[in-house]
Amino acid sequence: MISNTQQVVTADTFARRINYELKRAERYRIFVSLVVFNITPVLEFLNRADITRSAAEFIDSLSNIIKKSVREIDTVSNSSQDKIGLLFPETPRQGAEAAARRISETLHSFYAEYFGKPADCPIPVEISSYPDAAGARSLASYLDEFDQ
Repeated sequence: MISNTQQVVTADTFARRINYELKRAERYRIFVSLVVFNITPVLEFLNRADITRSAAEFIDSLSNIIKKSVREIDTVSNSSQDKIGLLFPETPRQGAEAAARRISETLHSFYAEYFGKPADCPIPVEISSYPDAAGARSLASYLDEFDQ
């Protein structure tokens, strides 16, 4: 179910949610996935473009687009300066990959509309899942990144 009232959470809340969902996944042997969009190339494009809006306004607009594209149980955080994290409880890697592809397409459309032309920059995506190989370690490494 998609919730338009879902909020984008702070870094501290996101880190706590990662920790909670990882422990839950380990205890009940269920999936949890994390998708991180690295928006550094887009922010660099924004700085070069003749746009009067700030990077913070851009990131807020971007986060609002993303939160409308995920389920109510998923968590979105834009608290890292150059990354947007999405936590997908009870979602295997394949589901996270499908969501990342779908959201990437939405982001490209948003960029084209925002900049008035297609943004010619990549959107690097990192995906970590538990219980995939090294998944718990990968998810845990993001705790430090988003909990600064």
